[in-house]
Amino acid sequence: IKTPITLGYTNSIATPKYHPGSDILTDEENDNFDIETIQTKSEKISFTTSFNKSTRSTNWILKRTIDNLSLNFSAIQNNKSNNQILKEIKNNYEASTSYSYTFGKENYISPFAFTKDWIVIGSILGEARYYYTPDKISASVQFNEAISRKIQRVSIDDTTKSYSFNLGRKFTLNHKFTKSLSSNYTKQIDSNLDEFRYNKLDIIQDMNPGLVKSISEKLTNTYSPDFLDWLDPTITYNPTYNWNLNIIDTLSTANVKSSSTFKTKIGLSLKELVELVYTPENKGRSSSSRGRGRGRSSSTIKNKKKINVKNPVLRFMLGGVHTVVSKLNKISSTYTYTTAHDYNNISSDLITSYLYRLGVQESPLNESGGTLFDDELITNNNLVGSSSSNYGNDLTVSTSISLTRAIVTSLDFRYSNSLTIPSTASKTKNESFTFYPLGLRGDEGIPISNWSINWSGIEKWWFMDKFFKSINISHGFNGERSMSSKDEDNDGVIRDDELQNEQYTFNYSPIIGITTKTKGRSPITFKVNYNLNQTIKKIDETTERNHGNQISSSISFKKSGGLTIPVFFFRDFFIPNDMDFRLDFNWAKDQKLMTSTVVDNLADFNEQTNNTSWS
Repeated sequence: IKTPITLGYTNSIATPKYHPGSDILTDEENDNFDIETIQTKSEKISFTTSFNKSTRSTNWILKRTIDNLSLNFSAIQNNKSNNQILKEIKNNYEASTSYSYTFGKENYISPFAFTKDWIVIGSILGEARYYYTPDKISASVQFNEAISRKIQRVSIDDTTKSYSFNLGRKFTLNHKFTKSLSSNYTKQIDSNLDEFRYNKLDIIQDMNPGLVKSISEKLTNTYSPDFLDWLDPTITYNPTYNWNLNIIDTLSTANVKSSSTFKTKIGLSLKELVELVYTPENKGRSSSSRGRGRGRSSSTIKNKKKINVKNPVLRFMLGGVHTVVSKLNKISSTYTYTTAHDYNNISSDLITSYLYRLGVQESPLNESGGTLFDDELITNNNLVGSSSSNYGNDLTVSTSISLTRAIVTSLDFRYSNSLTIPSTASKTKNESFTFYPLGLRGDEGIPISNWSINWSGIEKWWFMDKFFKSINISHGFNGERSMSSKDEDNDGVIRDDELQNEQYTFNYSPIIGITTKTKGRSPITFKVNYNLNQTIKKIDETTERNHGNQISSSISFKKSGGLTIPVFFFRDFFIPNDMDFRLDFNWAKDQKLMTSTVVDNLADFNEQTNNTSWS
């Protein structure tokens, strides 16, 4: 059993060189002046202790109770004084206890083990494990009491006192239902215990948690099936719920918020998909001749789960498909759907719906016959309530293609939109996606994915391998179209989705980039990049175009060496001498063009700014 006790004491006194607000030197022998009135004094006294067990008990009861329990207590007192404060005393007391228990990893059943030899579904059902106990549970309780008193030097009667007594409770449950499905739940409750300042035992006797100020709940659900290696899917659903109490004078209301995130992620491997029914000849030979014993048996078991077609015609066709998809790396796709519903200044006595806490329902009220009793949200006071709902969608698809061993191309497409519906304002909608802008206003372009190309191994061409260790060329593009709209209310007429503004951007970063490194013990590295970017903002008939060009280059050289001085009867003395040389050159040109009407020629734009800089 560990019960460490720690005592701490710190005392500091700081005397200023001059009197505050003057250039008069401080003199301790001056009878007309009390030096203690300008000194800054601080004193800290601390006491901490804890209790926990360091070894596991053999007793069944102790192993599940005392072994997993820990206690902590700390008391800290701070005393302070300076030229403004005569005395300031702060006392802080904190006591906490926590309990956690981890269940065994063998608490599962396999009811379908008899199907392990079945075709297709045998490997799915036969190896399935269903855990009947949670993975881990934990709970903690924390008390915090803070007392402070401050007396000013100007007036002793000017005394400020403060007191707070708070309670925090936290509970966590982690449950792994199967090998691929898990759920984690966390709940935090914070309370105010100021009313128990002089009768703290009533908290335990009456089991009274005091005035609850806030409640937060978070649920994390993850599903990752392991029987789809070629798809590698992951599905998560994470709802979050928050409740906060508001006290204004004698009125009490509450703010509630429910938000949820639904996310699906897949990594599609077309090569592994084809290899479910087709095994290349060279791969079969290499896997059979590679290693012995355990490694060979594991690969044999894995190959038994796959189907290898024997028909020559099908093998010829699948072989061509396999060659093509082998150049295409895994296709990654992520889709995220988010929602959030806020309600402010509602009745603090309202019991919110479980469906609302889980992010399934928009209103915090319980449904009855399909009708929401919205009158229950109205509080019996003059405070104005408000609400807001937010919805968002986000989609990302990316992959890379190995055209050759030296040329790799990456592709990336993105789409996102969001909708905000407040109760006190117009709803707004934002939308953006990958786009290649064309035309004077950018709206003649087409949706297209971003791309990047990296080309390495160029130093192997011709005679360049005699001088260069590496030569790489890079090229990249990313573009986007974003739009914002909202409901306009003009003279009582509501227009749906009135477009506010559009923006088009594209960046070649870089159009071309070259990185070279010479051979030798002291290589020279040369880098150069040429970037081009453009932004087009369109509001009604007004168009603003921003053009940018940048060139950045650098050449660096590093030589490491030194001088060795021989010393008799001792080790030689080495003086290191490293030399670094670097030269950077940067050039940039920015241009801003504007027009208040729709024009047909770039020359009709008015030039607002034109800046050129180099260093």
